[in-house]
Amino acid sequence: MIRTTQDIENYIYPLSKMLNLENEPKWVILRFMINISLSLEQPYEEEKIESFDGKEYRLEQITGEGKGSEDFTKLFWDMIEVFDDKTITSKRQLEENLQKHIIRGYLILKTSLKHDSNIFEFLGQDF
Repeated sequence: MIRTTQDIENYIYPLSKMLNLENEPKWVILRFMINISLSLEQPYEEEKIESFDGKEYRLEQITGEGKGSEDFTKLFWDMIEVFDDKTITSKRQLEENLQKHIIRGYLILKTSLKHDSNIFEFLGQDF
């Protein structure tokens, strides 16, 4: 299971609104957070989370595992191995790393954007 915090859950709707994706499922926004994290090469320290008081997601929700042409599990697995320069040997490790990158993506976005920021300008400048 991939777990989130309540802060991340509370940020999903405002972020989806900034992206004009209010009617999309939560996993679209969680994938966006993962991709933001994987787009920045700067070193980072893992956040120590005291409580995962948000929701739990399965790989099929986050990566599309088992959904044929919409299964991006291998792609995320490979991206994380390259980005973090590590070998992932189990789905549990993949889930842990996806969780870590959701948290990192959330923190990058939360600290870089204000509620009235133009996210597309932010993306154009930083990515």
